[in-house]
Amino acid sequence: MKKQNNTDIKVHKNASWNQRGSALIMVTVGIVAMFAFAVLAIDGAILMTTKNQLQSAADAAALAGASGLLVGSQADAVDRAVEFAAYNDAYQSTRSSVVITAADVSFPQPDIIRVRTHRTDATGDGLQTFFLRVIDQLHDGTSDMTAVAAAQGYDVCGARCLKPWAIPDRWNDANSDGVWDAGDSYDPAGTGYNAPTDVGTQIVLKSGNPQQSIEPGIFYPIDFPPINDPSGEAPLTGGKWYENWIAGCAPWIIEPGDELQLEPGNMVGPTQHGMEDLIAMDPNAKWDPVSKNVIDSEFGQSPRVGLIPFFDPTLPPTSGRNSVMVSKIGAFFIESVGPGSQVNGRFIQITTTGSPCPPGGGNGIGGSFVKGLSLVE
Repeated sequence: MKKQNNTDIKVHKNASWNQRGSALIMVTVGIVAMFAFAVLAIDGAILMTTKNQLQSAADAAALAGASGLLVGSQADAVDRAVEFAAYNDAYQSTRSSVVITAADVSFPQPDIIRVRTHRTDATGDGLQTFFLRVIDQLHDGTSDMTAVAAAQGYDVCGARCLKPWAIPDRWNDANSDGVWDAGDSYDPAGTGYNAPTDVGTQIVLKSGNPQQSIEPGIFYPIDFPPINDPSGEAPLTGGKWYENWIAGCAPWIIEPGDELQLEPGNMVGPTQHGMEDLIAMDPNAKWDPVSKNVIDSEFGQSPRVGLIPFFDPTLPPTSGRNSVMVSKIGAFFIESVGPGSQVNGRFIQITTTGSPCPPGGGNGIGGSFVKGLSLVE
């Protein structure tokens, strides 16, 4: 057997130590890399989550501010934006309310509100991170994060769940005879009912007295869907459908230009029963003439607030199961049912979902009773 000399032994020892040293270096590098990935995973998740939370708060604040623009002023819009931002939480060192001030709100256009939410050192609410300072000794342990949203209100022309009455829009009745005559004039945005001027005005939504009917046998009940509905479905007639839609929802979209079939007759029983069901949904709700709004409701928006189509008075109906042409949509607090099943309502301005009016549309700019909100940034 060949004898191993001392030189070979030393070489083998050196190689072994070199291998161990290389392995130690690789393990150290691996640990550092794993720690770096952990830093990115944990602090990165915090940054991403906070960004999403701030964006949600900005969206909510912008939409709330836009609703303030619709019914008030820029000052109202700022107040609503600040209030609704605080209803949302975002991470700082723990989850806490998103606090903004008027300095975080701007108006790039008169009808658009822009809101900035933040977790920054400059605003005193910097976002705390855990590990970034370990790998960067100059890091102060906080990071800046912001989100921005802008919203705008618009007039709604098409909507679902309208109540089964159609009333004539207001026109310039030159001889005050209550009938459309040659020489009368009508413009939905001009002579017609519009907000905020007519908010709070009481109006008959469904006649109960034959002497008040626009034509013999026409008391303003209508059928759904529209005659020209894209589905091709024929209007559903009869007292049962009509009664259900008073307290329920007719699911078809109604908009200007739709032709609605009239449901002739006074419909005393179905009107009375439908109104009883509707009022029972929110029996304590009532109209407040001071605030010009519904008070004592059990809901954020009372179910007794409903949408009703106006028809074009230049195309008055005739007796029988004929039709009227929708010119725009109004919103009402459905207040009461009286003798002969007369239904009374008050104009109100609301915000809901629906399709926007085209520029210069029949509802006019700013005059619609029905408004929508959308994020534009």
